[in-house]
Amino acid sequence: MRRMIGWSVIALLALACSTAYGDKSNGPGAPGAGSSQIRLSDDPFPYDRVARADVYIVSVQASLAPDTGVSAGFVTVATPKQRYNLLDYQGGATALLNSVSLPSGYVRAVRMVIDTDSSSLTLRDGRVLTSTSSPGIQWQSSAGRPTLNATVLDTIRVSDSGAVVVIDYDVGAAFIPVQVVAPGSTDSSFIFSPVLGARDARRTGSISGIVRAGTAGGAPVANASIQLYLPLSGLAAENTWSVIGHARTDANGVFKLPFVVRSAFWRGGVGQSYNVAIDPPAGMARTRQVILGVSVVPLQDAALGTVVLP
Repeated sequence: MRRMIGWSVIALLALACSTAYGDKSNGPGAPGAGSSQIRLSDDPFPYDRVARADVYIVSVQASLAPDTGVSAGFVTVATPKQRYNLLDYQGGATALLNSVSLPSGYVRAVRMVIDTDSSSLTLRDGRVLTSTSSPGIQWQSSAGRPTLNATVLDTIRVSDSGAVVVIDYDVGAAFIPVQVVAPGSTDSSFIFSPVLGARDARRTGSISGIVRAGTAGGAPVANASIQLYLPLSGLAAENTWSVIGHARTDANGVFKLPFVVRSAFWRGGVGQSYNVAIDPPAGMARTRQVILGVSVVPLQDAALGTVVLP
């Protein structure tokens, strides 16, 4: 029989969870000895007309089995059964969904069950969009309680000292305005196409910076759009880059791309470094900037410093 090994988070990691991870926990359970943390984070929503993105999370399951196609290999690691405003968990902030004992090994697959009937988007004008409202949310996954599979690029290590599993819900990529598929439409509805990943907080790093207009001492640029790209090679054309993350600047022009997979993971694949593109918000007459060759090291921040939009 496989012995269950509870893993406690060492003091240094616990401190990182409360500071670097920006704990805003409103879920059940609390981190403690012999437990593993299951946390929720979000790539920010790129649409200024949305005030809230509330998703009702029923449960989260994980598999440590080498064959993740076998349903019996999944175990339930969290049952929050409540709504989370995903916009509260940007820039590295997280919600604690649960603390749970897991056997040592590697988490190879993560999936989440949501309740679409209890999920909604709230527009800044006060309108609430649901699966039954007009305008509303067109759920492309099965309505009701669909199971969403997370992308796990780098396996998540479960050791004797514990781990922090972060589910990164890319709400900006998941909720698509109708105008993307019907440019002439005036409908305020959104189409839902699930996009989420699972990351090992101890094997990921981050990229941060501040965006200013005109000069290094210029006014901070709020709501600038940040894209994280993985290029096919250092010389590949931009239209071949893969978008693997999003961020946006706050009122002070500051942005952070958290839980980025370590650059070393890609040594056997398509590349070792990332490219970061910064676009001004709609209506601002500034020029896009691209930073090439950004390397990410676990538990460290790759600080880009001040990025000027000329």
